[in-house]
Formats: sequence, C-alpha cells, structure tokens
Amino acid sequence: MRIRIGQAACVALSMFLLPLVALRAQEKTAVPTYRAGLKSIAIPSPTGELVEIGPDYRVLFEPFAPNTNRVIAAFVLPAETEALRNGSTEDVSTYALVEVPRSAEFKEVTPVIFRVIAGSVATELGTNLDADVKKGADEVAERLKELRSNVTDLSVDKPFPLGTFFSESDAAGFGMIAPVTVKGSTTKMATGILLARVQDRVIFGYLFTTYKDDDTVRWLRTATQQWAEAILKANP
Repeated sequence: MRIRIGQAACVALSMFLLPLVALRAQEKTAVPTYRAGLKSIAIPSPTGELVEIGPDYRVLFEPFAPNTNRVIAAFVLPAETEALRNGSTEDVSTYALVEVPRSAEFKEVTPVIFRVIAGSVATELGTNLDADVKKGADEVAERLKELRSNVTDLSVDKPFPLGTFFSESDAAGFGMIAPVTVKGSTTKMATGILLARVQDRVIFGYLFTTYKDDDTVRWLRTATQQWAEAILKANP
C-alpha cells in the first residue's frame, strides 16, 4: 500500500529535516581540534589516506619527538593502526606528527617572531643538519631504552637536505632524506617539515614516508605545502 504525502506535508517535512541534514554534514566535515597553549587548534589530515590515531595511542609517538617538543596529533595509515595498537612502530611506512615546542607553547608568536623562527630552522636544517639529526636519534634511542621497547638499536645515518619547499608569511616548509636503521634493517625515509603560525602560536608538522625515487620527493613537497595551507585555512 502506497502512502501519499501532500505537497504541504512534504515541504514541512523537508524544512524539519534540512537543519538535521546540514548539521550532520557539518559534523562530518568539521576539522578536529587539538589543545596547545590554551588554544584549540584545528589540524586536518595531511593526506586523504592518513587518519589521526587518537589520544589513547598517540602517546606511542611521544618517544620519537625531540625532548623540546610535545606531540599533539599523530596521523597513520588505517592498515597500520592495528600494528601500532599492538605496540609495534618500526614498520610504519607513512605517517605524520604535529608537535608544539614546550618552551613556546604558551607564548604569543607575532609574524615577525615567526619569520625569525623559520629562519632559524632553515639554518639548522642547513649547516647543523648532521649534528641535529644525530642528537635527535640518540634521544629517541635513549627514551626507547628507558621504556624497554623492543626497538632499541635505532640509528640515523648521514641525512641529505632537500632544501626549502616553500616560504610564506605564516608557513614554511623544508625536506630531507635520511637512512634509518632499526634491528639491522635500513630504510631511507623522506621527511617534510612544516612550520605554521596559527592562532598566535607556532606548530611543527612532520610528514614521513619511505623514499623510493624522485617521485617521492615531488609528492612530499606538494603534500607538505598543501597540508600547511589546509592548516592555515582551518584556523582563520
């Protein structure tokens, strides 16, 4: 038996449902926020494939951040989340971290200060890259040892800088490639590094992927810049 709804009833029903549909669409497309420096900062996924692993498992990535930074978001491939939840992080192929500097998390960052920070990072990734990477790798290995992780023999060989990917008023991006050895197995990892000034705070984004060829670098350069632009757009 067919039930016919009159035109007026259809209009009334659509007027009732429209706000609900709009609300559901808004909820679906809303960019998640993460707390940093008394701010709720919206951070979209760096790519359509990566998903944020959530607060319960985000702590797994804390040992891989410098002592000076705090991880506020971690994005991974859905296919690799199960391994991560079982405590394994050595086989992650593509992932991203968002960090805030502990010493500046609650400080106002003006456009002038941001340019100074970006310039300092550019210098460090140029003249001091080898020393900084070695220091960072040593810190990670020590923290993993303290946590009694099964990944304790981690080392990073001589990194190769990819230079500046982009430089804008409120964002900058850089890249590098470095051989990473874990349990005797070496993999070349390409890293896109971004700085962004959002809500008068500075955040660092790191996009990691296994290096294969020149196409990897081209993809990384584009993805890093698009991620920075998406972050700025999500935090007007």
